Amino acid sequence: MIAFCRDKRRRDRVLQIADLNGIDYLEVPGAAGCGTRLALTFLKDPSGLHLTPSNFAISGDTKPNITSIESSTTKDPNTLTLVLDSTGDFSPYTLTIVTRAKDPATGEENPDPPPGIDPQLASIDFSFKAGCTTPADCLQTGCCAAPALPAPDIHYLARDYDGFRQAMLDRMAALVPDWTETHGADPGITMIEALAYAADRVSYLQDAVNTEAYIGTARSRISLRRHARLIDYKVQDGANARTWVCLSAARDNVTVPAGTQIYSLVPGLGPSVEPGSNAAARLQASPGPVFQSLTDLTVWVEQNRMEFYTWGDGQCCLPAGATEATLNGSFESLRPGAILIFEEMVGPNTGNPGDADPTHRWAVRLTAADTRDHSGNPLVDPAILDPVTHQPVAITRIAWQSADALPFSLCLSSVTDAAHDSTALSGVSVARGNILPADHGLWIQNESLGTVPALPPEPVSGIGCNCDATAGAATPQPFFRPKLLNQPLTFAVPFDTYAPASTFLAPDTTSAAAQISLGSDDGLQWAPVEDLLEEESEFNGFIPEIEFDNTAHLRFGDDVYGSAPKPGVSFTATYRVGNGTAGNVGREALAHILFAGPAVSGVRNPLAAAGGTDPETMEHIRQVAPYRFRTQLRCVTAQDYGDQASEIAGVGAARGTMRWTGSWYTAFVSVQPGSDQPVAVTSSLAKSVTRELNKLRMMGVDLAVEAAHLVGLRIGLAICVAPDYFEGDVYSALWKVLVSGDSCTGTRGLLDPANFQFGETVYSSRIVQAAQSVTGVASVNVVTFERMDSPTPVGTLPPNRLNMGPLEIPRCDNDSNHADRGLLILSLDGGK
Repeated sequence: MIAFCRDKRRRDRVLQIADLNGIDYLEVPGAAGCGTRLALTFLKDPSGLHLTPSNFAISGDTKPNITSIESSTTKDPNTLTLVLDSTGDFSPYTLTIVTRAKDPATGEENPDPPPGIDPQLASIDFSFKAGCTTPADCLQTGCCAAPALPAPDIHYLARDYDGFRQAMLDRMAALVPDWTETHGADPGITMIEALAYAADRVSYLQDAVNTEAYIGTARSRISLRRHARLIDYKVQDGANARTWVCLSAARDNVTVPAGTQIYSLVPGLGPSVEPGSNAAARLQASPGPVFQSLTDLTVWVEQNRMEFYTWGDGQCCLPAGATEATLNGSFESLRPGAILIFEEMVGPNTGNPGDADPTHRWAVRLTAADTRDHSGNPLVDPAILDPVTHQPVAITRIAWQSADALPFSLCLSSVTDAAHDSTALSGVSVARGNILPADHGLWIQNESLGTVPALPPEPVSGIGCNCDATAGAATPQPFFRPKLLNQPLTFAVPFDTYAPASTFLAPDTTSAAAQISLGSDDGLQWAPVEDLLEEESEFNGFIPEIEFDNTAHLRFGDDVYGSAPKPGVSFTATYRVGNGTAGNVGREALAHILFAGPAVSGVRNPLAAAGGTDPETMEHIRQVAPYRFRTQLRCVTAQDYGDQASEIAGVGAARGTMRWTGSWYTAFVSVQPGSDQPVAVTSSLAKSVTRELNKLRMMGVDLAVEAAHLVGLRIGLAICVAPDYFEGDVYSALWKVLVSGDSCTGTRGLLDPANFQFGETVYSSRIVQAAQSVTGVASVNVVTFERMDSPTPVGTLPPNRLNMGPLEIPRCDNDSNHADRGLLILSLDGGK
């Protein structure tokens, strides 16, 4: 066969000629792969050809011989059966009808077809193993492949416009030597320059793709964000600032709605600005950050200033750690859950407002605000009468959560120093109500994002001569990556209306979410998500991605992970603008509220705004992300068990040890509860530690959680009091320094349990130094200094230090109910 043709017309032509015949097809009957007969079917009845075995030649590796020919039958008049002496092998065979086959003895042959046989249909290819099982189609197809062209001489260093232009001019000089035109107006030059421009753009895109493909070279923050996501590192996009805004009410029972805008000081404007007025336009054009209220607030005049009640006593303070107080007056509008801010108004020593400490301001969330007793009677002070009404003074008892406990001592009343006439002062500090939570950011409504473009053209598929298979290609999605016109997009931590007030200004910014939603003209709403990989194909979501210039780009799904926007659909965005440290304004920075009516007479923020965090920088992502996935999440050594246990909530410190327990190792974890936990390890804490460490321990290692070994100390000091001091005063001062600490300043005592750790050595010199520093102490002598489980022998001097084992924690609690946890014995002598 000389050529392969798709349209085979020879067979039809031979059928039209009466005295011309040819081979139609050949079969190998019998068992698959073992046939010794060939059923040769002609186009016409072959009986008139008078064919003999010498008219057939078989070519192949193992050539069987034709022993005889069985004539055609009435059922198959066009078929001759050739009987062979053996079967063939797996090689391809060709059967040819010749005038005379080669004689093995004489070597004579005539390969031409006999008269009446068409030369083109005188042979046929076949296989003896065609009936054997095969996974592929036995039909052989051919394809007219295009001739291979010589590779052009390409200048691979050309990467920009000038290089591509010169490379094409050089190529044209080789292909068309007679073309010498170089003017820019020439159509050929114009075409070359257009192609050079397109090639320059493609080259830039190739370089950009290669650059953005690696975390070390990426120049786009969005690329770094996606790289970091591959190793499960969440890039932080920042968070907006938040603060407490104190309103002064001019009318009672007026509600300020959520979303009310609050602005920084603009000279010449009052505290309350009417929306839509010229003053509002000035306010909205001011460059300062804009805050918006997070909840509705009903204001009351009586909450503008609430003084503390001291029950007739003088020089009073709320100590550090206080969680309750009494207010002077019956404040019926106060409710549990309300926010109060305690504020120092004047300097305790001078009485001047300018001397007030601005750091002595603290916000609390009330858990109780009682103006009546259990019988429903108003709460009053039965011992003191109001000088105006001559009735018992009405009071209000308030309490707040322990998480909002005062971190400092708040002075309520005092006596000024001698330079200021030693005047008794009341109302040194007051409580402020009408507190509104607000955060940084301004809502922008229904900004148009454009329309989703049409689908790109389907990819072109070619069809070769007999190559009918068409490669399948996925339908591309429309490219729709809109960006917001305004920046920066706000990321906010959800506001918890029941959380302690202290947590409001110290939010966990890792939970900040984008403040944006999309709507499409087909009636669908689209929500922002951090990742689309876990979303269903029908989920209408998108990812806001922040670039290094704070521009927000929106990325949609692909109908596999999240829904893809449909061509022709228009989108609008409603989002907030305002993010990062720009919103961390100082105290007293806010001064105006956009609110109709005269109900608000004053606006201020007694506490500085906090929580504003800028988006993570690109360099920080490069440095931190590759190492974050290497965070240890298993325990191998004893130190691993201690370190991992120390990170569990409720655990103050932990130490691990490995011990052989007969058949395997057991990791014993000694736990010291945190300062907010009971001294003894509770069963719930032990279960929590066991549950968390079981996730990290190695196979074949058992786990046991036990309490730390507390070692009680017995310390005896002989104190000589100076002649000008009373023993009782010195004793109280010593007890405060060594044991109880100063509740006004929040300073712990030297022997406070929080000051001791695992295996810490206790030195007597530190105790002597602390005692000697107390005013009125003339001298200190250590009488007893020993472990309660290992007393010092009688008659020996006390040691200068006590060593602890690695799992032991020293204690000297001076708790009469638990004397085994340590005792301090002070013996005072002298004084007056």
